[in-house]
Amino acid sequence: MTNPVLELKKLTVHYGHKRVVDDVSLTLAPGQTLGLAGESGSGKSTVAMSVLRLLPRTARVDGEILLDGHDVQTMSWGTLRAVRWASASIVFQGAMHSLNPVRRVGDQIAEPMRLHGTPGRVTELLEQVELPLEKARAYPHELSGGQRQRVMIAMALACGPRLVIADEPTTALDVVVQAQVLTVMKRLVAEQDLGLLMISHDLSVLAETCDDLAVMHRGALVERGCTREVIANPRHPHTAALTAAFPVIGDPAHRWAEPAAAPEPLLEVRDLVVDYGRTRAVDGVDLTIGQGEIVALVGQSGSGKTTLARTIMGLRKPSSGRVIFDGAAVPLKGRALKAFRRQVQLVLQDPASALNPRHKVLDAVAEGLRVHRIPGDEESLVTAAVERAELRPANLYLDSLPHELSGGQQQRVVIAGALVLQPRLLVADEPVASLDASVRGEIVALLLRLRRELGLASLIITHDLGLAWQIADRVAVMHQGKIVEQGSVEQVLLNPSHDYTRALLRAVPQV
Repeated sequence: MTNPVLELKKLTVHYGHKRVVDDVSLTLAPGQTLGLAGESGSGKSTVAMSVLRLLPRTARVDGEILLDGHDVQTMSWGTLRAVRWASASIVFQGAMHSLNPVRRVGDQIAEPMRLHGTPGRVTELLEQVELPLEKARAYPHELSGGQRQRVMIAMALACGPRLVIADEPTTALDVVVQAQVLTVMKRLVAEQDLGLLMISHDLSVLAETCDDLAVMHRGALVERGCTREVIANPRHPHTAALTAAFPVIGDPAHRWAEPAAAPEPLLEVRDLVVDYGRTRAVDGVDLTIGQGEIVALVGQSGSGKTTLARTIMGLRKPSSGRVIFDGAAVPLKGRALKAFRRQVQLVLQDPASALNPRHKVLDAVAEGLRVHRIPGDEESLVTAAVERAELRPANLYLDSLPHELSGGQQQRVVIAGALVLQPRLLVADEPVASLDASVRGEIVALLLRLRRELGLASLIITHDLGLAWQIADRVAVMHQGKIVEQGSVEQVLLNPSHDYTRALLRAVPQV
């Protein structure tokens, strides 16, 4: 039997008195793919960072971390520097944050080889991750999210390591690009006999990539086994909850939206065209959202979904065509545009960046009231909106700063900031993309409850077809600026008529 590339023996990590990793033991062999699943705060990223001693100095680490049989804990700094990249490397979650914005990506891929004196050519690495060779001269901002992630994988492979740790490597990617990146990673493991430790809160991603699966909950390892077996017959309730949280397209149990009669139109988009210079971002789009209706707008990154949403909101002027709200054309400037924006509110993808880190919840939610000079008692209006967004009792949250809240709580604050103006339409851009499985379900249930209680219509912009199946009445599929297909959820997702819709459905990872 080959020696394991990584062995954790009773790994325990403390921050002060708080134990964040509790007695974790794991083994990973060459050519093996191991998925480490768990929600935010479960300790999975702390385990990953401990392997190369990347934890902050305040962390106390006990137990053994063996890389190719050598204990990382006892290595000198010189040995540790030699081990990083050459024996083990990490692919981090946000490629844009990890890459240097002012250096060409070819130079960044070459850097670990130069530091470690490793022979090799950048062109070979680009070929391995299926990137065109000319991309070596590009800067990170000139690449798509999927291309940047491949640059990160190329850097991780540059010095021929035996272990690669991938921490949420596909979180920000759309479904087609995610499938491509996962295929590249699986192929590299097979060709180079790597050990791959893949960390994610998304079980469908791990099911697609990993032979074995370990599940963490509150710092402890609660389950470990063959991926298919763990997902098909979870023994621990937390594993069962993670498995159930990802909707299966076509399964009536995962269809949460209640059927409704055809509503009166609230928002109509007619033959809308939006040009950026010579690029046509939105190309002759027709779309209707009924009163109280939830419409999912799906498509890959760069398909024009967000530009369409910004134009609907009056944040961008159309080149031609019309947006009609409640029977009247959306004004392009002045007080009338401000009054319209009060009725149509935006919920952004990343709640952490949507909230000002220095503003307490009370100020964040009250901002719309102050901008629109809404009369009435500010605190009671804010309290009502915060409680409607299911942060109860509100007084526990009003004085909190964003960093004191979980991701799901932050997203509820953003939703409360929209609700405080009593809008008639929410435009939600990837509202659950960055959230854990269980929290995602809570936000979906909240949006459906707001529709039921307030008659609130929603345009949900997403590349997540499972979310569309779960929440939407109708689906519109966008590709290269055009809506190529739209209809009821059952019609579009179960009997698609367009090749692009079929390609999107094929790319959805299956649990």
